Amino acid sequence: MYSASLIAAAIVQKAIDEGDPVTQMKLQKMVYFANGYNLAKRDQKLIEEDFQAWKFGPVVPTIYNDYQLYGNMAISNFDKSRSIYGSLGFDESSLGEDAKDAINYTWKATAHLSAADLSKWTHKEDGPWAKVYNQLEPSIKIDDNDIKAYFKNFLYS
Repeated sequence: MYSASLIAAAIVQKAIDEGDPVTQMKLQKMVYFANGYNLAKRDQKLIEEDFQAWKFGPVVPTIYNDYQLYGNMAISNFDKSRSIYGSLGFDESSLGEDAKDAINYTWKATAHLSAADLSKWTHKEDGPWAKVYNQLEPSIKIDDNDIKAYFKNFLYS
């Protein structure tokens, strides 16, 4: 498993390299997708932290804290990032082949979608977020077993 900050930095770097920078909201959904993909394919989490059910979908607070200074603007560099991976310069060599696969698969599946589209997708009634979301308590953990089951059905049905 990897820190959410590392996986997020890898996706930010890929987005920059591809000339298609992501917003923080899209980044959250892409990390969620990569983690769900890894759970479904390999039966193991990609990131150490848990996702929480926030208003606009699954969120890892660490990623929010790392990139909150960008607001809803595209992350075109690491200048405002609080992530140590951005400030040190991202190095892909710290990722194993399974993590690279999850990131590349996620990019192919979601890069063309907007943050709003991904948010709508995470809000589907049968999804893990919808099972636990409570607007009065936005820090409820989304169960990894629910994420895994959802992605197994979503990716392999």
